[in-house]
This record gives sequence, structure tokens and C-alpha cells, in this order.
Amino acid sequence: MIYFRVVLFLSYFLLPGEGTFLNPVKNGPLYVQNPAQGSFSQTTQKGQAATRLTVWLFMDPECPVCQGYTRTLKELYEKYQTQGVEFRAVYPTYTLKKKDIRRFHGSYQLPFAGQKDKGAALADRFDATVTPEAILTDPLGRIIYRGAIDNWYYALGKNRPAVTEHYLRDALEATLQGQPVLPARTQAVGCLINR
Repeated sequence: MIYFRVVLFLSYFLLPGEGTFLNPVKNGPLYVQNPAQGSFSQTTQKGQAATRLTVWLFMDPECPVCQGYTRTLKELYEKYQTQGVEFRAVYPTYTLKKKDIRRFHGSYQLPFAGQKDKGAALADRFDATVTPEAILTDPLGRIIYRGAIDNWYYALGKNRPAVTEHYLRDALEATLQGQPVLPARTQAVGCLINR
């Protein structure tokens, strides 16, 4: 009987259902499920709701692979930011300064936010190992897709003349259309994250 009560108690907090859930990111916003629509929306401090998928892009300004992907990332941002997708560049390299991040965003005209990953906390949370690496999360912080942006690079320093698989774009399209993401994980190719 005690076991049943514990399971019932935990299911109230852990299983998706009607009510409020805490974002797994510490001190993050609250999310509320709309039972009628079956979708989640972020509740801001002012009580405004906004559906949000987040693309976490682990980057390094000195990585040539990251530099090569800036155009693709700008195009993805321009296409999906109007559809409720937030893009965040995360810089886990401990030697970077905020001015280095600003300079990189300015030089490559990256239109989305960039932040230093102090102590590689986000890299650890998402288990990111290389730059660039993309992680797509739902409004609850659950990982929908992780890995390469596309298959342009197939090994460090080796790339195809043309992209044939658009992993991140396909994951965004599938998620926005309510379809399963396949593949949900690919191997990112790039510069190792030094912790």
C-alpha cells in the first residue's frame, strides 16, 4: 500500500499531465501544459505564454568547423525564430572571455544570443563533447535531438562538397509538425570541448 502511494505521489510530479512543472534547468521558467491542445507553453514572469523549442549550439570561435557553419546557423535562425524556436550559442571553452564571444558574433553576424558556459555546466548537463554540437529541447527541457547540424563534415577536417542530410533542420520540421524525430541522435564532428 505504501508503495502504491509513493508511485502515485511521484507520478503526479513526473508524468506529463495537467498542471505546472519545473524546468529541469535550475531556476528556469515554469511550463504549463494545455490539456485541450496537448502542447506546452512557457509561462514568463509576467504570465505571458509562449511556445518555445530551444536549439542549444555548443560553439568555439577558434574552431574552423564552427566558423564554417555560421552561414547555415544564420539561415536556420531566420527560418525558425518566427515559429517559436529560440537559438542559443553556448561557449564552454573556459579561456574565452565575453568580448571574444561578442567579437565572434559580430564578425560572423550571428543574430542569436551567445553565452559563456561557466564551468561547462550546460555542456555537462547536455553531455556535449564537441563544437559545433546542436541540442534541440522541448519547453520542458527534454532532449528531442542531439548531434550534428548536418552531414557536411564526416570527419575532422574532411567535408563533403554538398550537404545531403539536414539533421537539425529535419528535427525542427518534424517537431513543429508533431512528428517523431528520426534520427534523434547523430555523431557531431568538430573540435573537442576542453573542460
